[in-house]
Amino acid sequence: MTIRAARAASGARLLGDDVQHLVVCYHVLRTQLADSTIVELAVEAAQAGNVDDLTLRRSTGPDEYWQVKASVDATSPLNEGWLLDRPKGSPSLLQRLHSSWVELRPRHEQPPKVVLATTKAIDPTDIVLGARTTTDARIVETLRQGNGRLAVARKRWADHLSVDEVELIDFLECLEVRHGLSEKEWREKVQDAALGARVRADNDGLASGVQQVRDWVKAPRQTFTPAQLTATIDGLQLRFPAHPLFVAQLLEHNPRADTATYSADWTDLLTGDDPRERRSFASPEAARDRVSADLVKARKKFRAAGISEFEVDGPMRLPLWFAIGAHFCSTAGFTVSAQARDGLWVSSVAPSDQKDLQIHLPEHGFDNSLGRPWAVSVSFATDIAQDVEEYLTEAHPDAHHIRARLPAPGRVALNGLPHAQAVIFQLREELRALRRRLRPTELHLFMAMPGACALMLGHAWDRMPVTWTYWDMGQPGQYHPALQVKN
Repeated sequence: MTIRAARAASGARLLGDDVQHLVVCYHVLRTQLADSTIVELAVEAAQAGNVDDLTLRRSTGPDEYWQVKASVDATSPLNEGWLLDRPKGSPSLLQRLHSSWVELRPRHEQPPKVVLATTKAIDPTDIVLGARTTTDARIVETLRQGNGRLAVARKRWADHLSVDEVELIDFLECLEVRHGLSEKEWREKVQDAALGARVRADNDGLASGVQQVRDWVKAPRQTFTPAQLTATIDGLQLRFPAHPLFVAQLLEHNPRADTATYSADWTDLLTGDDPRERRSFASPEAARDRVSADLVKARKKFRAAGISEFEVDGPMRLPLWFAIGAHFCSTAGFTVSAQARDGLWVSSVAPSDQKDLQIHLPEHGFDNSLGRPWAVSVSFATDIAQDVEEYLTEAHPDAHHIRARLPAPGRVALNGLPHAQAVIFQLREELRALRRRLRPTELHLFMAMPGACALMLGHAWDRMPVTWTYWDMGQPGQYHPALQVKN
C-alpha cells in the first residue's frame, strides 16, 4: 500500500501568506525605480472583492488587482478543473475573479486588469491552459480563436460564468495568469528589484521587508504613494549606503554634480548648443588630452579616499561611457555602476548562461590578415553593421570588419545585466583569442547599446589592442573618431 503524505492546511496558508508578502515586496521595490508607472499601492485593499491581495494604480495603463494562490506541492496542477472547481457548492476561483472584475469595472476609465498569481505549474495536457500563449500570461487568444474542442471549452467557460461568449472574452482580455513561480523564485525577483532600488535584500533586509507587509495586512486598509513607500524603506534603514558618485557632464549639466565625489564638466568640448545634436569634439586633440587628464585625476582622488566602488552618471555619449569603464577597469581594482532602464547595473554582477551573441568574421582573407587593423561593430540596441561598413569603405578600407550582434537588436534585446555581462565576456574572449593569432595593429569600436552597457563593456576591455571609439553622427554611414583607449 502506498501512503501519500498530505501537507497540512496550515502549511498551505502560511506558504500563501509568504508568497503574497513577497509579491507585495517586489512591487514596493518596483515603485522606487525611475521608470515605474505605479502611483499608488494597496495591500488587502478595501472594496476590491476577491482580488485584494495587492492593488496597483498606474499613471498609464490599466490598474491591477492581484489574487495570490500558493500550493505546497504539485499534486494539483493549474488546469481548467482547478479554476472551475466549486468545493461544497461555493463559487469557483474563476467565478470569484470574474465577479470581482464585474464589480470593479464601472469604477475605472480603462477596464482593470485582474492578475492571478500562483505557484502552480500549468498542466500541459489541459485543453485550454496547455494551449495558451506563453508571451503575455493570458489565455484570451486561445479561447477567442479556438475551434473544435476549444470552441466547446469557450462555451463551457461562458456557461460557467453565466455570461455569453462575447462577455467571456471581454473578461479574459483583462485576466493574466502568472504561474509556476515558487516562493524561492519570488525571493530572487525581490532581490533583483532590490538591487535596482539600492535596497538591502540579504536575509535580514528581506525579513524586515516581509514583516512590514505583514504589519500592513494586519492594520486597517491603507494605500501608499511611492513617496510614502520611500519613507517607509528609509525608516527601516534598508538603503545601501550612498554610493560615491562620478558625474561626467558632456551633453549638458547634471545637478547631481554638486554633490558628487568627483565631477567633470566637459560641456565646452563639443560642438553645438542642443544636447541632442552635440556629437563630436570641437578641437579633438585638445579635448582628448583634457578628458584623459581628468580621468587620471579622478582615479587618483578615488584611490586617495580608499574608494574602489562608485556610480557613474552622465549625460554623455557611448564613447565616454566606454572610456570611463576602461579607465576604471576590473584589473585596476574598481567596481563601477550606472542606472539602466531596469535599475542599477553593477560591474561585479556575474554573467548568466545566455551567451547568444552572434559574431560574424569577414568572409575573405581574414585568416591571413596578420597585423591588419580591425573594426568591430557591436549591435545591441539596433543593427549598425551596414552603416559601419559604409563608413569603413571610405575611412578605413584596410580594416577587417567583425560584426557582433544579438539575435534581434532592439530596446529589449538585453534582458538584464546578467545577460549583458554574458555577451560582453563572450565578445571579449572571442576577440582575445583572435588577437593572439592575428595581432591587429589597432581596433576601431562602433557601439549601439545603452550607456550602462557601454560602461560595463569598457570595464571588461582589458588585454585588448589599442582601441578607437567613434561618435555616431546621427546620419547613415557617418561616424567620427572619439576617444582612444589603451590597456
